[in-house]
Amino acid sequence: PQESKPSEGSSSPPQPGGESSPSEQPSEPSEAERTPGRDEVEQAKRELEKAIEELKRKRLDDASEHQDDAIAKLQQAKEKLEEILRQLREEEQELLLAGLEARFQKMLAQQLIVYEATTGLAATPRNEWGSRHFGRARELANQEDEIAVEAARALSLLREEGSSVAFPEALEQLQQDMQTVARRLAQPDVGELTQAIEQDIIESLQELIEALQREMEKKGDQQQNSQQNGQGQPPEFALVDKLAELKMLRSLQMRVNRRTRRLGNLAGEDPTQDAEIARQLQELSDRQARIQSATYDLSIGRNR
Repeated sequence: PQESKPSEGSSSPPQPGGESSPSEQPSEPSEAERTPGRDEVEQAKRELEKAIEELKRKRLDDASEHQDDAIAKLQQAKEKLEEILRQLREEEQELLLAGLEARFQKMLAQQLIVYEATTGLAATPRNEWGSRHFGRARELANQEDEIAVEAARALSLLREEGSSVAFPEALEQLQQDMQTVARRLAQPDVGELTQAIEQDIIESLQELIEALQREMEKKGDQQQNSQQNGQGQPPEFALVDKLAELKMLRSLQMRVNRRTRRLGNLAGEDPTQDAEIARQLQELSDRQARIQSATYDLSIGRNR
């Protein structure tokens, strides 16, 4: 019988070693997949090649025109890349703010537990303490040390980001207070000064959380306005704005003032606390100097 020939237009299977069909050829990257600015750079390259040819022919005016076109295309590529970098920076900051806020929320919850337990221990007169009370104080000291480790990690993130002055200083002071509380609980001392420092820690964490929440809301509004109004003035590449920095510095100074008055009131009440009070006052002196330095750095934009 006569073999039937394949009808015209029908596809035949690919032969071994033969070329693949057009559908199997690697496709060009789509417009969305292409590197931003790549088309403009390629166009600039072609314009420069044309300029070289015109220069060889001594057509200077034509060569200059191609050179101008190349410069314009390179500028467009630069603007596209800068926009991509700005968007990446914004996304990175949003993730950092959200991560820090979640970390501070966790630290606050842990600190509230330690504070409630501290006041509970303090409600029992010291001469009635048993092994259970001393054991519980040691447990609280260990828990406070763990919170201080979380603060150190958050401080490392802020320092690595590098655009904030006041917030790293606030976290460093916060970590110091946590270490002080852990040391006092281990002694064990659950008295007025220990509780007051714990209250300062709680207040500091609440302020940090509120400040970060405001910054996240503000950045969200800025992004929405930018999308609605088109590309406008690019925002500053700062994790938090200058007003938030100034508010945090003011809070730090107010806390130093309050701690100084509290230590002054305690100085004459319990002579056994004099050495600890002197130590606390020295720490406050160091904090005062760092707040002054941070304020100066912010005023001259050293963090930018």
